[in-house]
Amino acid sequence: GCMMGSMYGVMRNTRDWLVNKGVPPQDASYFVGRSYLSIVQDAERNCNDPHRFDELIAEQTPGGLNEQGLRNLEKQGVFERYDRAMDAILSRLEGKTDGNLDLE
Repeated sequence: GCMMGSMYGVMRNTRDWLVNKGVPPQDASYFVGRSYLSIVQDAERNCNDPHRFDELIAEQTPGGLNEQGLRNLEKQGVFERYDRAMDAILSRLEGKTDGNLDLE
């Protein structure tokens, strides 16, 4: 599908955020790249199990930073907006639209 660009966008955003907080750019890039490598390796293990991603989310420390970060994204509707972006791309693939979203 069309997941690569959005993942790289999140990675770039995370790197830029770290740099804006004072982390040297080379260190920020390395940290983000290595962190995402580890995250993707965790996700790849047993990825044929349809419950794997739910299990990884459930493994987050209750009250911890990762759980809070996910909850904050959920409260802002990030995943609903992501679904809309994916639906728009699907619509383009199906020849129904040009795949662009109208801004709200």
